[in-house]
Amino acid sequence: MKPVIEMKGICKEFQAGDSRVQALNGVSVTVNKGEFVAIIGRSGSGKSTLMNILGCLDLPTRGEYFLGGEAVLKLPSYRLSALRNRQIGFVFQSFHLLPTLTALENVELPLSYAGFRQAERRARAKEVLERVGLSDRMEHYPSQMSGGQQQRVAIARAIAVRPPLLLADEPTGNLDEESGRAVMSLLHRLHQEGTTVVLITHDPSVAAQAERRLQMREGQLSALEIS
Repeated sequence: MKPVIEMKGICKEFQAGDSRVQALNGVSVTVNKGEFVAIIGRSGSGKSTLMNILGCLDLPTRGEYFLGGEAVLKLPSYRLSALRNRQIGFVFQSFHLLPTLTALENVELPLSYAGFRQAERRARAKEVLERVGLSDRMEHYPSQMSGGQQQRVAIARAIAVRPPLLLADEPTGNLDEESGRAVMSLLHRLHQEGTTVVLITHDPSVAAQAERRLQMREGQLSALEIS
C-alpha cells in the first residue's frame, strides 16, 4: 500500500521565555492510502502541533516528512502552498467559515485558489453541498445555520478540490451529540469512498470509530488499543 504520510523522527521545539519547549519528540508514523486513523491525546500533548505539521502549516525543527512521496521540508513556500491546496482538505473545530459569504461562496473559495473557472467552481460547490445534505442551505450565511450545518459546510469546502487526504482537528468538539454523530457518519462515508482520513480528538468514543488509533503523550506517538 502506498504511503500518503510518512514521518521520520519529527521534532518540534518552541522558545518560551528563556527556555525551549519540546512539543514533539521524535515522532515517526506512516499513514497509507485509504486509511482512517485517529490520533488521541489530552490538551498540551502535542497533537495540534502534529496536525499543523501534517497539514504543512508549520515545519518541524528537525526530522523528515514525505507527503504523497514529496519531501515536504525541501519545498519552497509556493510549492507548500500548492501542496496544501491540492492534496489536503482541512476540517477544524471552529469551522472557520467567512461570515460574509454564503455556504456556496465559502465552498467556492478553495476552488478559486486552485484556479477553477467560475462555472466549474459553482457546479462543484453545489455538488459537494448536496453530498453533505445541504442542498437547501446553499444561500444561507453561517449565522443562519446550526453548528452541525456549519461543520458540514466546512467539510464540503475541505473536499471540494477532491484532495486525497482529509485532516480533521476535533471536528465534533463544538457540536451536540446528534450533530457530532452526523459529522462522523459523513467522515466514514468519505473514507469508504477512498479518502484518507486523519482525525485528531480528545474523545475516546470518537477515536474508537477509526480503523487505527494512535496516542499522543508528551510529544510522542504510540499505538493505542481501545476495547
